[in-house]
Amino acid sequence: MERWSDIKAGIRSISESEKKQIEFVAQLVEEIRDEREKLGLTQKELAEKTGLKQSAIARMESGGAIPRLDTLFRVAIAMGLKFQIIKDENAASMGH
Repeated sequence: MERWSDIKAGIRSISESEKKQIEFVAQLVEEIRDEREKLGLTQKELAEKTGLKQSAIARMESGGAIPRLDTLFRVAIAMGLKFQIIKDENAASMGH
């Protein structure tokens, strides 16, 4: 399975800002996938818990589709997860 770092290396036609947005979503997806595996859930079982199709979970986890944030929240909630915003000390200042 390709990781975001592999995919990112091949992307050249989008802005750095767009790459950062995709990277943020990709990191959430990786964490969700890792947690699904820790919980011993199959993609099919997770799909049943969320009302999504197994193929949608597979596309999301493989990087074949960039999920919307509401979809990520739906999946996270089904697994008993919540998101937490953590400041990236290495990120460039945005004028603050």
